[in-house]
Amino acid sequence: MKAKFCLLALPLLPLSALAAPLPDAHESGVHQEGAHQHGLGSLSLALNEQQLVLELLAPAADIVGFEHAPQNIEQEQQQAAAFKRVQDANVLFTLPKQAECTFIKSKLIEQDEDALHEDDHQHAKADSHPAKSIAADEHQNAAHDHDHDHDEHGHSDVLVQYHYQCLQPQALTSLDTQLFKQFASFNKIELQGIIANSQIAATLSPEQTRAAW
Repeated sequence: MKAKFCLLALPLLPLSALAAPLPDAHESGVHQEGAHQHGLGSLSLALNEQQLVLELLAPAADIVGFEHAPQNIEQEQQQAAAFKRVQDANVLFTLPKQAECTFIKSKLIEQDEDALHEDDHQHAKADSHPAKSIAADEHQNAAHDHDHDHDEHGHSDVLVQYHYQCLQPQALTSLDTQLFKQFASFNKIELQGIIANSQIAATLSPEQTRAAW
């Protein structure tokens, strides 16, 4: 069964600028405000001539199994193994053989959602009240120490970029993912992308792992 694609009036994805190096996660605009939801991942796809880039954004809990910093050796090993697995595009994605796509590299980025929001808030306060910047810094440091005691309640995301070279890009007409097998807590992955100047979107699930266009 093919996933049904629809043309959408989506804003151009940051991946459309493939001629230049991709920015970091907090600069790319891929992460959406309020999008953090366990079991839900976001997969972006963009093709520019022979260059294909995929971006996976997911809660750390779905990738690693927890969102706080590792608290013992076992958790450190669990995190390292999960990060290694989520960067292995050859295991996670299947592209049409006719497209002759070769996996080039992957890049993993972690971001703490709550820390980013707190940092933006503190910068805004300091800019609005320069005289209070020192107090704001002290407050932020205290809040940071407090967060270390309660970081299990925070939200963190993992963003991975996958770079391919496709010798026959016109044959890139589908994508199959093994994300649901490798990371069983995923319930749904929202796919959006740009192919041949068209914007596409589909929803993938454990029952529907393949999208075709």
